[in-house]
Amino acid sequence: MSSPTALITGASSGIGREFARQLAVRGYRLVLVARSEVKLEETAAELSDMSFSQAEILAADLGTKTGRAAVLSRLRQGDIDLLVNNAGIGYAMPASRNPVEDEMYLLEVNGLAKVELSLTALQMMLKRDRGAIINVSSIAGMAPAWLDSSYGPSKSLVLSHTEAMAYSRAVRASNVRMMALCPGDVRTEFNASAGIRDATSFGWIAPDFLVRTALADLRKGKVVSVPRRWYAFLACLIRLMPNRASKLYGYDLGKERERGAAA
Repeated sequence: MSSPTALITGASSGIGREFARQLAVRGYRLVLVARSEVKLEETAAELSDMSFSQAEILAADLGTKTGRAAVLSRLRQGDIDLLVNNAGIGYAMPASRNPVEDEMYLLEVNGLAKVELSLTALQMMLKRDRGAIINVSSIAGMAPAWLDSSYGPSKSLVLSHTEAMAYSRAVRASNVRMMALCPGDVRTEFNASAGIRDATSFGWIAPDFLVRTALADLRKGKVVSVPRRWYAFLACLIRLMPNRASKLYGYDLGKERERGAAA
């Protein structure tokens, strides 16, 4: 029997790179997708000792039609057993002051591209009656708790769409699994670029623990995975909390920027 194949977006750093490491050790053939070909080559070289086969790299910007078309074409070859839909971006600038085109780009990468890739992979997998999809969302997508930002809404789309498809009759009657991964604060380079303050040792999640938990939850058949008990409790609280309350206690990126400028 041939080894299963996983396609991972955002594979050159952070959570995506950790998925690549752990799946390589588990014997997966890898298709690595990210914007930077140089970083992809570095990742592939690192993984070469962990896998029996050389990783395939695909440089593509999922915020562009051309980039998405390249990845969609690869998915339509029909040999992908696991899609890790991970690529995402965030901005330190509040949405109310950020260029609109930048906010639209974020919504494309974090939200619409994930939906398009997920649906394409799902349809291919349903034809074979096997496969799995992990859509990386965020605990920030569970309520309007990250204010003056398009990041939370983009993640909310991914979470909602994953649940809508995973609980559908078509998927439940098949051997295809879909799961939304909703981490809290993960200690990666993403935080600095998105303007997120580092969490305390109590709050942050190590990428290796996150990925191990996600893969275990996928095997268990979970539709939503929230690693760490603290974040799982917080997720339940957020989902039960009225929107009005989450707005009052939400993290307002605009206020934080003003506070930082005044300090």
